[in-house]
Amino acid sequence: MQLSPVDLAGEVSNGEGKRLEFKRGLPSDAKLARTLCAFANTRGGLLLIGIGDRGEFVGAPRPRETMARLLAVARAAVEPALAVQVGATLVEGRRIVWCSVPVSPARPHAARREDGTLEVVARVGASNRVATGATLRAIQVPRATDGLGALERQILAWLARRGARDGETVEEFARAHNVGRQRARRAFVALELAGRLTAHGSGARRSYTLA
Repeated sequence: MQLSPVDLAGEVSNGEGKRLEFKRGLPSDAKLARTLCAFANTRGGLLLIGIGDRGEFVGAPRPRETMARLLAVARAAVEPALAVQVGATLVEGRRIVWCSVPVSPARPHAARREDGTLEVVARVGASNRVATGATLRAIQVPRATDGLGALERQILAWLARRGARDGETVEEFARAHNVGRQRARRAFVALELAGRLTAHGSGARRSYTLA
């Protein structure tokens, strides 16, 4: 995707809305993850960094670092990880960083809070809100079958057998069952979002126990 100065200026002139958000600079990773997650769960969207509250072009701070951080947050602070596109466009002498988020076939995605817990977020108007009830059901991609899949049932049975007080990690399950790490990770996250697992810690030390 390429965003020309004319295209970007046109987007800004429309103002913030369901598919567009402005930021003067990058917020915290948790707040940034909420916006990316909300776009992916709803209709997709465009995040513009370097735009003031009134739509003025102020320029993104350190554009290269800003783009790198956007990609990192989409991978590490959203579950399942998001594939987004980023770029920088020069408008009125100011470099504006943009991040394009497609509506995701893997939704619902969840944003990781600062305490490590997850929340599913949807875009409502020009704001991001926790998705519950009818909103959560509306953003879920229909599955071929109801209930848990074979891998999810296998994870629950394994954890029940292990009975580890401090929990088990995705890597341990993947090695024990010869399952791809990313596939296993998605299943663990789905079970966490469904309230079937409780997560402990963060990063490589993150472990899970039965809820």
